[in-house]
Amino acid sequence: MSELVDFLMELVSIKTELRIEEQRVVRENYEKITNVIDSKLRDLDLKVEKIILEDEFGRVPAILAEPKDIEATESIALVSHYDVVPARSPWSINGREVDPYEPVLIEDKLFGRGSADDKSAIAASIFALKEALEENYKFRYKPVLVITGDEEGGPLGIKALLEKGYRWDKAAILDASADFLSVGASGIIHGWIYIYGKGGHAGYPHLADNPVAKLVKVMSYIQEEYGKVRLSKISRFPSPPGSPLPYVWGRFNFTIIKLGEGEVGKHNVIPREVIAGFDVRLIPEEDPEEAVKEFASYLSAAFNEYGVRGKVEVIARHRGWYTTDKELENKAFEALKKAIKAVNMKQDARIGAELGGNDGTFFYLKGIPVIAFGAIRSNNNIHADNEFVYLRDVEFLKEYVKALIAEGS
Repeated sequence: MSELVDFLMELVSIKTELRIEEQRVVRENYEKITNVIDSKLRDLDLKVEKIILEDEFGRVPAILAEPKDIEATESIALVSHYDVVPARSPWSINGREVDPYEPVLIEDKLFGRGSADDKSAIAASIFALKEALEENYKFRYKPVLVITGDEEGGPLGIKALLEKGYRWDKAAILDASADFLSVGASGIIHGWIYIYGKGGHAGYPHLADNPVAKLVKVMSYIQEEYGKVRLSKISRFPSPPGSPLPYVWGRFNFTIIKLGEGEVGKHNVIPREVIAGFDVRLIPEEDPEEAVKEFASYLSAAFNEYGVRGKVEVIARHRGWYTTDKELENKAFEALKKAIKAVNMKQDARIGAELGGNDGTFFYLKGIPVIAFGAIRSNNNIHADNEFVYLRDVEFLKEYVKALIAEGS
């Protein structure tokens, strides 16, 4: 095995879950993994800075690392994260039960939580710098590895780092697809719809006011009427390969249905309150504030149509992003073509925007041009059982980073 694969397996073996337990944020082994990464970077004689981001709930280490004595005038942040979503144990791989944090290598696949999302990017970017320095590349950008935690939902990741005043001239998100160069990503609105009624015995529905029945009507109305409005939002940026539409489009989904707090949840009880969770996906160019107003107007119409008492609560709104620097986009696209040739990858060089969101938003809001490319494929089972990464994609990402930051030896 190569040194790159050995290091990636070491990272995967460290359980760095970010999760919520009893309304408390739990961050596991953040210090341990950043110590391992810090040691590797110092072995390469890089300039390393370890930053502690903290709030009243905890501390999250972030690492910045860059080569010494680089003459390039513009810096570029190479962004990755070490935290992972929780994994259920055990996994079943080729008929064998394994711990999600026991790296399993089968031919060109490395299994383990975080192998694709996003420890592949950490390893690939570190070894890209290592090889570029060893081979005396001429750097077009001053590369800065920006390795954070809390990407999978916590508050102390890239956003917190930027709010502390850290800045770079460009940014490349490496937590991304290997299928295409991303020049944009979707915005997100998350929230809850509360429907109120009058509880009672299910045998006497005439004495109650059933909020479940009203929620069904509201959901049907919103999915049909507002869903059409979302679908009509079409971006100027291409969709990822394999998408049903050629350009990124607006989307809406109900994702959660639950009873209100304190409800008993029995078949013979009509509840007083029911709640539905929703997910709105915005095109990269869309203003989330205007989108919230538009959604609220359709919800109000649904409430009036069916005589519903209720409210909406928006719990998250994140703007999408798109590349504002055509020169960066062109250089990134040329780097992708070079990487395809370097590893003899059987794919075309493509440009598109992502249907999901990522940390590029935070750079965009600070006026920092951003692009994204990574080692993740749609079949890698990220956030699910049996997550894996293709080792050829880790090499692919390494070659892409080298081609992006440098012009060759």
